[in-house]
Amino acid sequence: MRQSYIIEIDGIFLGAAAFYGDGYTFVGVDSRLKELDGQHFDKLSDVREAASRTYRHAPFAARVKAMSLQAMSRA
Repeated sequence: MRQSYIIEIDGIFLGAAAFYGDGYTFVGVDSRLKELDGQHFDKLSDVREAASRTYRHAPFAARVKAMSLQAMSRA
């Protein structure tokens, strides 16, 4: 791995994209993106788009809970 990039949507850390020379592998830390974990992408923009699309299609209650937990950790 040469470089990794944070994947964050709406201020929520969802995982990272690890560059391996021939593309990017998504390493998820949020259970809502488990279907993307380990997937290979040609471009970093493809990783971000897939993560955003998957996150935004997650149940609303799960997104609200994640945002609430993040707000509490800042207090």
